[in-house]
Amino acid sequence: MVLKHLFALSILGVFVIALAASLSAQSSDDRWRGLNDLEPGTRIVIDQDGSKPLKAKFASSTDQNLAVMSKGKRVEIDRSTISAVYLGRKSSKVKRGLIGALAGAGAGLLIGAATVAATKGDGLIAAGAFLYGIPIAAPIGVATAGGTKKGELVYSR
Repeated sequence: MVLKHLFALSILGVFVIALAASLSAQSSDDRWRGLNDLEPGTRIVIDQDGSKPLKAKFASSTDQNLAVMSKGKRVEIDRSTISAVYLGRKSSKVKRGLIGALAGAGAGLLIGAATVAATKGDGLIAAGAFLYGIPIAAPIGVATAGGTKKGELVYSR
């Protein structure tokens, strides 16, 4: 008698878990249709099978293809080759500038310290090289910013 109740409860538990999983899981088709919510011109990053990620702007999507603008040309990509689509995000110029400034400061300090050691000179050379390195490298860091990176996941198989 107890075994019958235990068996019935375990069957009921399996059905509840299966129902919850089916309600919460989106199918691949549902996630693909979510691409239609994107505005044309939205920056996206596309992971394709066997190739490097493509950075482009969303144009449109059908059940079989994704159309994007890449380097001024419209490109149609077959859905079967796409493993993931991400919203694009730009890297921060401030962050890259700070990284460049720190790299310049470190390089200047090393060059200055090496010069002091080689010439047995004044320690002010190292301080001067440190201070020159910051304004030289910070603009380089800012100039290298601006590339599109992967942001929020929009679609995956």
